[in-house]
Amino acid sequence: MTDKPESTAPAAKAGCMDEKIVVVDDDPAMIYLIGRILHGVSNLSFATSGEKALQLVHDSTPDLILLDAELPGMSGFKVFDALRAEPEVLCVPIIFITSHKEAGFEVSALNMGAADFIAKPFTAACLLARIKSHLRAKHAADELRRLASSDLLTGLGTRCQFDEALQREWLRGLRVGDPMALLLVDIDHFKQYTERYGRIKADACLRRVAEAIEGVTRRPADVVARVGGEQFGVLLPQTARRGAEHIAQRILGAIDALHIRHAGSLSAKQLTASIGVSCYDQDSSCWEGPPAHFRFGEELQKLRVANSLLLAADKALYSAQSEGHARARLLDIAELEAPFLTRDIASSAGEQRRAQWA
Repeated sequence: MTDKPESTAPAAKAGCMDEKIVVVDDDPAMIYLIGRILHGVSNLSFATSGEKALQLVHDSTPDLILLDAELPGMSGFKVFDALRAEPEVLCVPIIFITSHKEAGFEVSALNMGAADFIAKPFTAACLLARIKSHLRAKHAADELRRLASSDLLTGLGTRCQFDEALQREWLRGLRVGDPMALLLVDIDHFKQYTERYGRIKADACLRRVAEAIEGVTRRPADVVARVGGEQFGVLLPQTARRGAEHIAQRILGAIDALHIRHAGSLSAKQLTASIGVSCYDQDSSCWEGPPAHFRFGEELQKLRVANSLLLAADKALYSAQSEGHARARLLDIAELEAPFLTRDIASSAGEQRRAQWA
């Protein structure tokens, strides 16, 4: 077995589940056995030490973890404690696999919060049945959490989910050196719309705008959420400013294409929106690029910077509204303290759009 932090089994057969399972074991024969049993059931990744397992799980949250209790160096129990300290792993079932058969050992593992305990040697049927059972249970729990945490009116994510995604993607981007952009989309003069047309039509309007924004952001990694009454957040991982500008213009165009009449608007004859865009990419003066070495201890210090991306977008949105609404403006994260540097995005396109309403 080569000393790599991660190796991936052959791709699952067509029609199989998309769940991800991480197997942590220092025994090459055991990894090979588990790999054969679970091939075609899920996407498998392997780690041969506790440290490599933490990095692997941190890079991509799995749906289930098989953890050997007896690992060299960092024991399985210490790995378990470290994993449970990660908020994203709290709902991931962890199954201990060990050659210890003592009842006390199993009780200790379950008392720690392990989802299950499997003693070696085990049969393929037993391992497969238990894993499928835990995956089904996790899928059901995830669906309940999704329904409970989604915005009831639009079906989008909530502000809490958006903030969590921002922190998660910000740290991931720093580890690998990816750019990131964030959009805040605010419906113009929505209070006047509600007063004129009533709550029922206002709610229908919000749903149509939400669908329009979702229709523009189609990548799996993009996050769209309702972050306020008539305000939406769009998180664009792996996206530089040019890509964010393109998305912002497409969102404005998609909302225009709804042709929702707004007689009470102070800036147009139909419903419009203003967008604030912030970015962190190679053109940012604070750009660092991928680090040569990434230490987990640095995360708390870097996490607070993620909020600066949101604050920059908020200032850009304020600027767009102050300049007459129905437009998008951009502020680089490095220019957070200099909001006068906020600039229009494709201002010519915005002028053409406003000329149509004149």
